[in-house]
Amino acid sequence: MKRKTEIMKSIAANHTGNAALCAILIMIMLLAIGTAALVVTGRSQIDENKRMPEKNIVIETSDAGNVQQEPEEPEEVQPLMIYPEKDFDFMKMELPDVTAKYSVLLDVANNKLYTARNYTKKAYPASLTKLMTIIVAIEHTDNLKDTYKFTKQDIQSLEDENASVAGFKAGEKVTVEDLLYGAMLPSGADATLGLANYVAGSEEAFVKLMNDKVEELGLTGTHFTNASGLHDEDHYSTAMDMAMIVKYGLETEGVSKVFTKIISAESYTTKKSNKNKEGILLSSIFFQRYEGFFIDRDEDGRPDAKIVGGKTGFTDESKYSLASVYEVDGEYYVCVTLKSADSGKATMDNVAIAERYLPTYDLIEPTNKSDSSIAESKTDSGVVDATPEPIDQTDSTEGTESGPEDQTESTDAEAAGV
Repeated sequence: MKRKTEIMKSIAANHTGNAALCAILIMIMLLAIGTAALVVTGRSQIDENKRMPEKNIVIETSDAGNVQQEPEEPEEVQPLMIYPEKDFDFMKMELPDVTAKYSVLLDVANNKLYTARNYTKKAYPASLTKLMTIIVAIEHTDNLKDTYKFTKQDIQSLEDENASVAGFKAGEKVTVEDLLYGAMLPSGADATLGLANYVAGSEEAFVKLMNDKVEELGLTGTHFTNASGLHDEDHYSTAMDMAMIVKYGLETEGVSKVFTKIISAESYTTKKSNKNKEGILLSSIFFQRYEGFFIDRDEDGRPDAKIVGGKTGFTDESKYSLASVYEVDGEYYVCVTLKSADSGKATMDNVAIAERYLPTYDLIEPTNKSDSSIAESKTDSGVVDATPEPIDQTDSTEGTESGPEDQTESTDAEAAGV
């Protein structure tokens, strides 16, 4: 009987041990399954730290006791530019014939908006990209007479991409000045590649300079992946940011003189070279598009605003882009439209916006012809107020977009990136 009892106790102890072992094995299996689930589901979650700047924390020690000090907060770097506010005269963009999905009209000197549509939404900028390209190139060049020699690999890569070119050849030495005009007037990707290689050694390194400039300016809706504007899903901007880039080029010391001269040129002949004995005659696509157009704000059949210059853009995905610089009474205004229906409508979109929404103060005639001053009402402070009552102070930003939407193929037979 005693022997039987001992056997029964031994069996019970074995059962208890086995149960504990089973419990441990089950816990290990559950832990493994949970870890695997986290790994799998984590793939669809956003990486909140991606592209976040690294925080360099320095811990200092004092001479007395090596006491750790609190890390100092890094100084906040102020952006070079501040996004504009809406002018008192700001009006909602309500022109039914305008085909552009994204648009903005910016007063450069006063940093004010006169009208806009979807102007902070991401879109593909196409060759408007080259506006930033020439700005970065100008800022990183000490001598515009310096040269870059094209290689066979340069030219072959552009042919492989079916990119629009200015006409430079393998083995040709080209000045930086010629490259700037080649990038702007005929929208040559060969010129932008030459600038990138001259400034940074490669297009990849140059694009980093472009994105560094975006960050320095404080632009939040722009990211570049190439220097020419060829389509890439991660290459985007906004109508507002592109207008700010033009504004920077127009008014920044050390940039504005060259920038304005290049965008306002109707044609330019490059220097004679070993491959182009007479140079290359470059013609502005922008001014070709504007041929026959003028800005008539008071509908008297005569131009009353100067068309300074600008840049065109096109890819199948972006449709037609246009950045135009106008001058009224000595002040610059920038109109940017993105995703117009075709090249002609892109120009008409810019002209229509300018004629409707540019200020008209300079066109107001004196009520008293013998008095050179304009008879306007004055506020209590004595400040002249000739401002018409604004029609609408709101913005047309119905709906939301997280990024550029898919586009349809273009039926126009034009070169990519123009």
